[in-house]
Amino acid sequence: AVLFSSASTAANFVAILGGDAACRLARASRLVSIGPVTSAKLRELGMEPDVEAARHDAGGLLEATLAVLKSREAP
Repeated sequence: AVLFSSASTAANFVAILGGDAACRLARASRLVSIGPVTSAKLRELGMEPDVEAARHDAGGLLEATLAVLKSREAP
């Protein structure tokens, strides 16, 4: 999973990796967003978050991450 704690984190992810590499990594990962502003930025950058935290804080980001990872586990 790749966790995004802000819109600037999403922008820096793309700036550091480059657009193509960032999108490839995003497709191979579960993307977790801390909130609606961050999710909007991810979409603007061509990436769709798998989950957005219900609570827009570190605890909410952790809960969303655990939920998305558990949903990927085999039964």
